[in-house]
Amino acid sequence: MERIKLTKQEKKVFKALDQYGDECNPDCPEYEFEYIICSLQQKGLVKGAFVEGGGVEAVRITNKGKSYLRNNPELKNPVDWAIVTSVAVASAIFGAMALFWLAR
Repeated sequence: MERIKLTKQEKKVFKALDQYGDECNPDCPEYEFEYIICSLQQKGLVKGAFVEGGGVEAVRITNKGKSYLRNNPELKNPVDWAIVTSVAVASAIFGAMALFWLAR
């Protein structure tokens, strides 16, 4: 399963939901909790029931979310290999240039 980019707050709430279920009590304001649940729901990891005036009534982890936790228990974000490769190649080139410059 491919990794999904999660913010620190999303990781914190997602782990709390996994551990405590509906009794989850994240230490963030209600409006922020609602935003985080909306974000996790858009990513397909949770399903939330929202109160009409604002707020979250209930949340549950979806099957995709459970599978994601099973495959990525540390909730590590994906690595952008293009950037990592570019930095490695640039470092190798500059290292070789420095080596030849010092050898003169």
